[in-house]
Amino acid sequence: MAHRGHLGMEEQLQARRLAWIETFRSRSRWDLKPGWYRVGDRDRRSLLQDDWAQIHRPDWVARGLLVWPRGGVWLQLQQEILCPEAWRQAQASCLRLVLGWWADQMRLWVDGVLVHEGDLFDTTCRWSLPESIPWERPLTLLLELRSPIHDDGALINSELVLEPRAGAVDLDQVLLPEALALYLEVGEVLPEDWLELDPHSQEATVAVDQQLRNAAQPPGLIHWIGHAHLDLAWLWSVADTWQAAERTFRSVLHLMQRFPDFHFSHSSPALYQWVEHHRPTLFAALQDASRAGRWEPINGPWVETDCVLVSTASLWRQFTLGQQYSRSAFPEWPHQLAWLPDSFGFAAGLPAVATQTGIRWFCTHKLSWNASNPFPHRLFRWCSRGQAEVLALMLPPIGTDGNPMAMLREQRSWQASTAVEEALWVPGVGDHGGGPTAEMLEQLQLWEDHPQALPQRPGTVRAYLATLEAHAETLPVWRDELYLELHRGCATTRPDQKRQNRHLERLLREVDLAIALLACQLGDRADVPGTSASSLPDWRPLLFQQFHDILPGTSIPEVFEQAEPVWRSSCRESRRSRDQHLQQLFRSGVSCSDRFDPESPAGCWVWMGLQPLQRWSPVLRLPRDQWGSAGRQLPCQEAKGGGTWVQLPVQQGVIAVPLQRCVSKALDVLDGLPVRGAVQIQPLDQGGWRISNGLLQADFGAEGLQQLWDRNGTPQLAGPLIWGLFRDRGEFWDAWDLAADYRQHPLALNWNGSMELVERGPLVARLVLRGWAGSSALRLDVQLRADCPWLELRLGVDWRQSHELLRLEVPLACSAVRWAADTSGGVIERPAEAMTAREKARWEVPVISWLASESAAPGGGLAVLLDGPQGVQVCPDRLGVSLLRGATWPDPSADRGWHRQRLALMPVPDGWSREAVPQAALAFREPGWLGPSDLKVSWSGLPSLPSKLVPLAVTYAEVRQLKLSVLNAGATRQSWAVGKTWRVGSAHESCLGEAVELKPGELTELLLERVD
Repeated sequence: MAHRGHLGMEEQLQARRLAWIETFRSRSRWDLKPGWYRVGDRDRRSLLQDDWAQIHRPDWVARGLLVWPRGGVWLQLQQEILCPEAWRQAQASCLRLVLGWWADQMRLWVDGVLVHEGDLFDTTCRWSLPESIPWERPLTLLLELRSPIHDDGALINSELVLEPRAGAVDLDQVLLPEALALYLEVGEVLPEDWLELDPHSQEATVAVDQQLRNAAQPPGLIHWIGHAHLDLAWLWSVADTWQAAERTFRSVLHLMQRFPDFHFSHSSPALYQWVEHHRPTLFAALQDASRAGRWEPINGPWVETDCVLVSTASLWRQFTLGQQYSRSAFPEWPHQLAWLPDSFGFAAGLPAVATQTGIRWFCTHKLSWNASNPFPHRLFRWCSRGQAEVLALMLPPIGTDGNPMAMLREQRSWQASTAVEEALWVPGVGDHGGGPTAEMLEQLQLWEDHPQALPQRPGTVRAYLATLEAHAETLPVWRDELYLELHRGCATTRPDQKRQNRHLERLLREVDLAIALLACQLGDRADVPGTSASSLPDWRPLLFQQFHDILPGTSIPEVFEQAEPVWRSSCRESRRSRDQHLQQLFRSGVSCSDRFDPESPAGCWVWMGLQPLQRWSPVLRLPRDQWGSAGRQLPCQEAKGGGTWVQLPVQQGVIAVPLQRCVSKALDVLDGLPVRGAVQIQPLDQGGWRISNGLLQADFGAEGLQQLWDRNGTPQLAGPLIWGLFRDRGEFWDAWDLAADYRQHPLALNWNGSMELVERGPLVARLVLRGWAGSSALRLDVQLRADCPWLELRLGVDWRQSHELLRLEVPLACSAVRWAADTSGGVIERPAEAMTAREKARWEVPVISWLASESAAPGGGLAVLLDGPQGVQVCPDRLGVSLLRGATWPDPSADRGWHRQRLALMPVPDGWSREAVPQAALAFREPGWLGPSDLKVSWSGLPSLPSKLVPLAVTYAEVRQLKLSVLNAGATRQSWAVGKTWRVGSAHESCLGEAVELKPGELTELLLERVD
């Protein structure tokens, strides 16, 4: 009882202290929020009493915010203010109107004059009232605010503040209230005897002043550097980005002349290159500031890329091109920094890719957005599966100002997390550019030498990182992806962008390969026609579209409308270049058309595997006829809809196989030719079919796939394959986030109950099932090819749903204990049963091209092959893949239209690694090149890799040498013996030999030299 009474007294005492402090603050701060009323309201009722806000946003009202509805609704507020009499006596001070808002447009009028404008990103102002304003009469303030489309609007704060003039000493002691707040923030307590003083009295002023004079300066140091985070596209088009960049850069250079200590940092080689080409005078001034050490390029990749949806090859090229440009344009700086503050999570293999291009430091802020579990570290070593390592820094908030209290709190939070006293601060308007304003820099100057504020040191990000190097050996180590516990819908939104991305990336890699092989054969790339520096494949359009608000599909419609011609022209040019160089490689005069015509009258064709895989087993669709190769007739089957299915012999490596028509032969699939792994079809007694090819077996009924067996006869499914439709509504970030409760809201998805068998083997069997998901028509084609270890599913959808989620669920007959998937730069492995809070938060994970379950001993499982990045979920009893969504903000029709989704089910009785799932996923997505040619004999371009190694890209190195980037995806060492006609070794070493060994998880670049 006595204890409770003591607590009550303490609470009363604390309440008195807070009231005293607030009253003391009013000496130089006047809260204007109660005075705002709607324009036209004759009663002038305070908006704080608004009924709508009390009902719909009580949480915001409790915080003292002025609130109005979302949807682009304009709010016009007005009030009249008269400067307090006591303030008019201040001789060395000025007045500032301090505002903060959450609105996509803001305009402030004073006595009918527009004095400030802002938006959703420039959300604060500290407007200095001119000294010429007469204070004998009231000032009329008019504030116009428009709420965001996606969220309610809010006026966060509005104050009239008295503070010293720029460069002046605080003779009027107007900073005492804020200085007192800083003093108390570091843990000091307001003396109890002050509660007897009138906070407005001179005695209170003297007491506070004396107390602060005797107080020590807060321990620690703030390194600050101006910054302007600029998304290359989001709620604005790319063209608007260029204008924002120009405005930002000119503003920064102007402020540098006014503020000698001001340093600035900015990212993205793509942005710098645009300025270099289109604003050369501005770029020259920028370079001068860089050479002076005041403008710091903080780059890394070509753009601030998405880091979980792009392939390893693309991520590697992001860093390669970014680093090459940075070193060329800004040679005065070391470039060991990857600046990625805003991307939606980071793949576990990113350190492996980044270190290949000289990156040592990785910086982000995004993990502070985690919705469930705060990320445990702010300074750590981030290690990939193959032991590549970068130093990682979790940045302070982006888009801040010069508020001394915010800086002090950041420093204290930083020190509590890292035990390091010196913290970083990056003020400046962000997202849509802008950077530091004169008001921010004046605020920093105001407090830079104040004894109650943290000491400040203007400088560079690199200088700050150098102070952290001493702690490197003792930092905690993180061996996992940096999963963002938010934005789980980005792998599914706008699948058209993912499709275009993977298609163009494949074409670019194939152009690089064709040029490299041709150059190697001719002896030098200079001997290859059309391979001048200006005509080499241009990866930049692809890399630009991988920006973290474009590829995930989280921008306005104009961004994607303007991206479409870029995709098309880049694909067209890349396809033309690839075909041209391949024809030169085959020494053929036959040109390749842009589109494969199955009825072409050309007599000779060629198939070429463009990946150095351990095993190819091609089944191709060619023009209708009998076909052979090198004088040997090949097994054929008439294709439904035109053409002929043809089975080639098993191939290895990068190899070209000539194909000739056998015009004297009639097309007859029962010609006695042996078919490797022939597809067999058997009707079932209860209706439906059983199809098999010796590697797998599947049963089909009226509702689709009923059961799947591996080659050992082990059933894979606990029940029929499930195609599910769910409501997906209610998340704040619509295009970004899946509704966490979507499983609680299933919707109807119906198949028509009749599956049609349209192709019957022996090379290809295909079944078709039709249905509806809401008002969206579905068509499912299921295909099994001869000697193929996977069952292909092609889902065509005319998607018309909004805020609904289409998913595939694979119920597992044998429970999974673990699962694995590919990710940018490597492979992730996870327990199937989520146990920890952090594991439970990863209920939707982005993967690139495959995932596989792993069962308890003796092992085995089921793999799902993907045609591109998807969001997936794995539980002990199922594998799930999200296919389509229907977000309406910021793009009202984001996913609507026709889509084709390709997946495949692949039993893996010996586990995903032994069954070479990564190479199978490559063969599934990239089945080779096919076109007319007069190649007479098979031609081998590159030897095959062992089945457990994953090829990423091939480029030309120098005379008769190629570079091959490769990943050892498994958990064991792998050796590659390249044969007698090649030598191999690390691209970073000069010694080449007959074989090379890769460590588990290693990502590396190899050098191949032809010696024949």
